[in-house]
Amino acid sequence: MSNSRWHASWTSGVIVGLLAALSACGGGGGDDAPPPGGGGNPPVTTLPECPAAPNTLRDITAVQGPGALSPFDGQAVTVRGVVTADFQGDAQLKGFFIQQPVADADPKTSEGLFVFAPGGADVKLGDYVQASGTVSEFKSGSTDPERLTELTTVTAISTCGAGPAIAAREITLPLTSATDLEAVEGMLVEFKQTLTVSEVYNLGRYGELVLSTGGRLFQANNHPGSATRDEVNAANALAKIVLDDGAGIQNPVPIPYLSAADSTGTRRVGDTVAGVRGVVTWTADAFHVHPVAAPVFTAANPRPTAPAAVGGTLRAGSLNVLNYFTTLGQRGANTADELVRQRAKLVETIVGLDADALGLMEIENNGTVALADLVGAVNAKLGANTYAWIDAGKPGTDAITVAMIYKPSRVTPLGNAVVPTDPDFAVDGGLRPPVAQRFAAVDNHGGFWLVVNHLKSKGSCPASAADLDADKGQGCWNVSRFRQALALQKWVTGLTDASGETDVLMVGDFNSYLNEDPVKSLEGGGFEALLKRLPEDARYSYVFNGESGALDHGFASETLGAQVNGVTVWHVNADEPLVLDYNTEFKTDDRYAATAFRSSDHDPVLVGLTLTADAPVIVPALAATLPASAVVGTAVSVTGIAATNGTALSVDWGDGTVEAPAVGVTTLTHTYAAAGSYALKLVLSGAGGLTAERSGTVAVSAAPSTGDTPELFFSEYVEGSSNNKALEIYNPTAGTVDLSVYTVRLYANGVTAPTQSLPLTGTLESGKTLVLIHTSFTTSVTLPGALKVAVVNFNGDDAVTLEKSGTVIDSFGQVGFDPGTAWTGGTLSALDRTLRRKPGLVHGSVPAAAPAAWDLSSEWLGFPIDTFDGLGSHVAQ
Repeated sequence: MSNSRWHASWTSGVIVGLLAALSACGGGGGDDAPPPGGGGNPPVTTLPECPAAPNTLRDITAVQGPGALSPFDGQAVTVRGVVTADFQGDAQLKGFFIQQPVADADPKTSEGLFVFAPGGADVKLGDYVQASGTVSEFKSGSTDPERLTELTTVTAISTCGAGPAIAAREITLPLTSATDLEAVEGMLVEFKQTLTVSEVYNLGRYGELVLSTGGRLFQANNHPGSATRDEVNAANALAKIVLDDGAGIQNPVPIPYLSAADSTGTRRVGDTVAGVRGVVTWTADAFHVHPVAAPVFTAANPRPTAPAAVGGTLRAGSLNVLNYFTTLGQRGANTADELVRQRAKLVETIVGLDADALGLMEIENNGTVALADLVGAVNAKLGANTYAWIDAGKPGTDAITVAMIYKPSRVTPLGNAVVPTDPDFAVDGGLRPPVAQRFAAVDNHGGFWLVVNHLKSKGSCPASAADLDADKGQGCWNVSRFRQALALQKWVTGLTDASGETDVLMVGDFNSYLNEDPVKSLEGGGFEALLKRLPEDARYSYVFNGESGALDHGFASETLGAQVNGVTVWHVNADEPLVLDYNTEFKTDDRYAATAFRSSDHDPVLVGLTLTADAPVIVPALAATLPASAVVGTAVSVTGIAATNGTALSVDWGDGTVEAPAVGVTTLTHTYAAAGSYALKLVLSGAGGLTAERSGTVAVSAAPSTGDTPELFFSEYVEGSSNNKALEIYNPTAGTVDLSVYTVRLYANGVTAPTQSLPLTGTLESGKTLVLIHTSFTTSVTLPGALKVAVVNFNGDDAVTLEKSGTVIDSFGQVGFDPGTAWTGGTLSALDRTLRRKPGLVHGSVPAAAPAAWDLSSEWLGFPIDTFDGLGSHVAQ
């Protein structure tokens, strides 16, 4: 929704005290000249006298006209009416509503009008007033041609006396037409029926709720009835109204309509309210009602303190953790405080689920860093080693990934996690594959595969309609999700065929509603959509645009279905207001609580299992000590190899060399021919497709220089403000050097493959420097001969290397390792500093690979940020 809703400040905020203070403008019935159908206000015989009208006197009904736009738009008029709602406070709408006491005979014309008077006017409820100004059609939405007809640029307001009582026009949902409320725009109305809260997303931001008739609204592709998609969409559009709050600020204080004044307060989708009485406006592409008396809610959907019972002897499920990032300022928490708040809410959710195996979605894809952080926090509450995580490495290339945690006391992983490489699992230009792990119950060895998924979202729609990838009204990228569902079935079939284990539980965020193609495809492939076991009104995990539906699912294979005792969706998130989450932005009234409620935007799914007992599975086991570093030309060893329950052993040294040694071997050696970072992996294969792996990265450095032979090296490193970054290369040799055999490479954020590479050209004279600067270097310092290059795009935690003929001869930082904020040593830090190589050096050096420590201070001197006066020369001695 737009943030500019009411004259730059009229957006939809709240002052709850205002609502309590305002009285309902009641009155009897009957109009002087009622429109067809009868009803209206009581006959009026005498109205107070008003001053002579400075502009042409018009009835409000004439100003409103029978259509969406006023026939007098832009014209100066004078109108008269009774004040039905007064919202003139600084935090309010900066005006008041008046209503013509005598209706005309046209049911399409409204008798009410908003008077925008930001300077304030001495009027009160029940006054009969005369207002002069200019008719305006205020646009606050983005696409709809509908406008709010109002009187603005007010030149005169007079209170003529007490007006007659104005009766509220009764409105009943559903409407018969989307334009029905245009006929009562600006009028006092009442919804006597019981309405249900269907949307709470904007409650904290704009003070709004969406109310509907007939219970919560369901998404058309998740609707439990037999109506068609188009019929459901049409019915939903006519069944709702936005309950606003009579205020014109964002982030209102206090937040309106909550159930309590402290951090326990909420207002959930599914709660109900009756007798809403207020004035109708058009704001942000929808009709709103601003109450003139505080609505009284019923907590018809109370918070569930625990998931419903699912039975069985094991519990498995899934939880979307809403971008749990330990790297701040990315998709998740922006600050350390936000991360603490987010972590606390997720811990309460995981503890409350009490799952024995749990799939997670939207966790940062940074190896197991974020995963270990979250599991550590859970274990800090429950006890050491209560949960462990499955190490699937860094699945895919997307910023987020799926993950898995489990209770070692309840289930045992059989073999390693399995991750497909099928390109059909690509999302957003990256790869976000599922992760599968085979488990066995500790008590009876009953086994099953748990497969965690996160299919392509419905958002981030492409700009080109030709690329919309939308099919049959199922949202953007439906074809992609359908393709992923087919790939998932094919891949899982391969897992079951190879292992002989046919019991499969697929969980996760499928971004597909119950009646959409991906779900139907999985059902057609023999998987049961377990949420269909729930009552129809409980089949949801997400609320969007005021409509509930299930995007998170559990699918059971045919053989597992009979072993499923129950399923539930723990409704702790989707029904809760966004304002109750961990974020600190837009929280003038911060109601944060370290509870499971609004820990995410998706509800978690939980499945109860009673697995059929199986014979114990013999699992291969592999132990080995892998090297972390090596030197070109010098043999390196894998030691302490102990392989059991396996039939074949393989080792991939990462440089193209693959060997198949005997299973009983205890030591392996290899010699690398070139410097670089190599992925080393040992795999022990056993029966039933089970494997055990040991893997790591070997950082191979060039052979050390003999003696003190001079060679080019990095002499200065500048990590300044904004894009003011630079590298300086110094020639300590006695002659001019041909630069064509040298290359500078950047390794960002701990990657092992270069992020940027710069082959050098030209020559560099003895005792001279080559200065490389960022392409957007902005400082005014003069740097003759400096080259603007893309490779100088580092932060204080990135590695930069200088290679000669493919061999690394100097390195700032450790390739393949991310130190976090910055490289450090002693009191030095590479973040926001200028660093210069110490005098006396005649060649560079390559730090030992992590986990060995690199002490920045051993060869570098530190200077304040944006120190540039040393660039272009180097003090050698």
